[in-house]
Amino acid sequence: MAVLDVDYHHGNGTQDIFWEHADVLVVSLHGTSETEYLNFLGYADELGAGAGEGFTHNFPLSRGTTWAQYSAALDSALDAVARFGPDALVVSLGVDTYVGDPITTFALEREHFPLMGGRLAQLRLPTVFVREGGYAVEDLGLNVAGVLGGFDAGR
Repeated sequence: MAVLDVDYHHGNGTQDIFWEHADVLVVSLHGTSETEYLNFLGYADELGAGAGEGFTHNFPLSRGTTWAQYSAALDSALDAVARFGPDALVVSLGVDTYVGDPITTFALEREHFPLMGGRLAQLRLPTVFVREGGYAVEDLGLNVAGVLGGFDAGR
């Protein structure tokens, strides 16, 4: 199994749970730990430990990250998942990467969320989406629907 966290905030709990596991790949895209909450985990050099060394991948991104920057990191994250070859994918789906989110600083627009979903679908894995962050209340449902719609269309 692989866990892919696309939420703005680092998946510190997930990383901690599987830190020493070689049977679960944990991949997280998030705001850089130098300037964002949780500022003590999520660095790119955190790779797991013991049997789990190499089974954690972090992609910290800077304030103002655009779709071009985010999608390049997403492609790298998806490559890591594909190389691992899991039998299933769990997506920690936060849409607080949205430009209108009041507590985050990425710049993804509504039209980028279906693109994200389409990229996730390209893995061709049984996939479970677990809803996480997103604080632009009026846009939340549309952005989540965008990811799910893009995923469905890409299958």
